[in-house]
Amino acid sequence: MKKYSKAIGAAAAILWIMFWITAVILQIAGDGHLMEAEMMQCAPPETTGLAAAEYPGIVDMTTGYLTGRIAEFQYTVTDSAGQNAPCFHDYEAAHMADCRALISLDRTVMILAGVSALVLTAAVLLRGNRERFCRGILTGLRIMGGVLAALLIWALADFTGLFVTFHKAAFPNGGWLLNPQTDLLIRLMPLDFFIRLGIRGAMRALAMPILLEAAARAGIYRTRNKEQKP
Repeated sequence: MKKYSKAIGAAAAILWIMFWITAVILQIAGDGHLMEAEMMQCAPPETTGLAAAEYPGIVDMTTGYLTGRIAEFQYTVTDSAGQNAPCFHDYEAAHMADCRALISLDRTVMILAGVSALVLTAAVLLRGNRERFCRGILTGLRIMGGVLAALLIWALADFTGLFVTFHKAAFPNGGWLLNPQTDLLIRLMPLDFFIRLGIRGAMRALAMPILLEAAARAGIYRTRNKEQKP
């Protein structure tokens, strides 16, 4: 165990960051207040054709569907003739079913990464070399930092390209290709909506690497001080 403490530390750091990023995604997917605020900012009633009074209901339905609280993705409004009219086409609901499956996968990855990171961390703290483990955490942070920095540079240079590439990989059936002229879903969630959510998510995600860096350096410092004591 002591021999591999540094490698285990690097793996643990990567797993902790994966846990935190997936947790942030899950939290944002269920945050109705945030979603409504960003919709009103990026997709106001004058561009969507949806009355402002309907936004809270449609957001509650959306977040509830993504997190599994609501079984069906559909919202009805009362038209000028007093009839209930559905807001979304079947293919829009089908795309949101794909999104919910992705959120479900995100939840599974979060649990697996969190449990694995906790087990590795506990094992080394109990039986491994703590200083080497802490140095491994710093190595893992550098690895993940490089990967995330590359994604950040891509996003800053061409967010649309990153967005399209992700959707092609995640939704190969093409269900994400919607028409703003006919489809309310894309009018409610234009590209700017995802850019703003991405920025908020990135800011929240920074908490874990900062915490890991501080904890690892504190661990190295304490271990050295303990070794220097007579």
